[in-house]
Amino acid sequence: MGGEKDGGDMRLNTILTLLWMTVLTVSPARSQDVLTLTLEQSVAIALEKNPEVRIAEKELAKARASVWEAYAALLPTIDANVNFQKAWDIQQTTIPNFIKIMLGSGFPGAGDMPDYVQLSFGLENTLTYGATLRQPLFLGGAGIAGVRMAGAAKQASERMLDARRQNLIYQTAHAFYGCLLARELVEVQEKALKQATANVDVVRKKYDVGSASGFDLMRAEVEVANLRPEFIAAGNTYQAALTGLRMVLGLEKERAIAVDGTLRFAPDDMAHLELEDYRTLVFQKRPELLALDARKTIAAKGVTLARSQFLPKLFFATDYSFLAMRNDYEFNRDDFSKGFTSALSLQIPLFHGFKNSRQYQKARLDYKITIDSEKQVRDGISAEAEIVYNKFREAREKYKSADESIGLATEALRLADLMYAEGVITQLDVLNSQLALTRARLNHASALFEYQMARYELRRVAGMLEGAL
Repeated sequence: MGGEKDGGDMRLNTILTLLWMTVLTVSPARSQDVLTLTLEQSVAIALEKNPEVRIAEKELAKARASVWEAYAALLPTIDANVNFQKAWDIQQTTIPNFIKIMLGSGFPGAGDMPDYVQLSFGLENTLTYGATLRQPLFLGGAGIAGVRMAGAAKQASERMLDARRQNLIYQTAHAFYGCLLARELVEVQEKALKQATANVDVVRKKYDVGSASGFDLMRAEVEVANLRPEFIAAGNTYQAALTGLRMVLGLEKERAIAVDGTLRFAPDDMAHLELEDYRTLVFQKRPELLALDARKTIAAKGVTLARSQFLPKLFFATDYSFLAMRNDYEFNRDDFSKGFTSALSLQIPLFHGFKNSRQYQKARLDYKITIDSEKQVRDGISAEAEIVYNKFREAREKYKSADESIGLATEALRLADLMYAEGVITQLDVLNSQLALTRARLNHASALFEYQMARYELRRVAGMLEGAL
């Protein structure tokens, strides 16, 4: 019987070893390809590869180009032009015969002259070249409004890029710490399985000498059997967490990765803030609120732009050109004559089919909608700030409680093992102590994860998340 029991011990240890190798060991063929990442490296890769951030960067580049495009409406335009015209058939014009009129009817032969004659004006080939300048002098406020709208759009794009970067940093930290948490849970389940296996050894020894019942031994073995699936599930959760991190970073799905870091408590310099101080900080720095201010400017200047359609517009234009005409193609400098003209053009809108009035009405409604949505956005962010602030304080207190309980649970299990060995308590008390320690370790790891994520979220909501903490 003793040999069978020793064989059972060996089987338990062998199974535990195989489970651990299945969950955590990377095959030798791919071990050299594993990319080990720190949190800082993960954030840098995410910011470099994430498509949403790259799209936002291109949107910002477009907005910057739009600013120069808006300035172009206020600047003069200068165009050079060259024009060559070939007259295949010169058009004739009919005019009165002025010679007959001057000679009078009494002049000999005047009566035989025709009353009208046909003449051709111009030559076959005409060549012109020169330059034209056009400068808007007054656009009814449209030019300045367009520049300010483009500038506000650039600011909004900058803020939204900042918001996307901060959201991505938060997502990366969440995925990274999720991997650390999952790895910690694997270690907790491994310790629980080892403790349960060691407990089976103790109970079997007591059973061999008759101080423990077969029921106690069976219950201890059942506990080991119950913990194996939980250990395997923890390993699968860890692999799923690595897959999630790989997706956030934009890495290839075949790329093997590992995380380098530990779940640990770190004091936070924002812990001293009161709720109102934190809310004030949020309203000052939140990118979405700053982008909303820029959109208000865009809407207000949109009203100015629509109003300008009712006002007159004044333009200055000047043309400096040279013209030459010949029946052949042998143009030379002496053939050209110079022309230099300038003009002022005033455009007064009178009636455009009610288009301008409807555009003005739409612009005013857009501005009112922006004002109405501002309150809704501010109220939502204010509520979010309060929730995140309270969540941070709760996470900090939960960690303190979990940190105390894990020490107590460890000591309780040590005492339970001693008391069971002396026959003071039952096997059920030992199993309960093991379960309490496992639960304390799980709660401790979860509390650390929640605390770290609360720190990141506290800064993300305030618009102050610039990188890994």
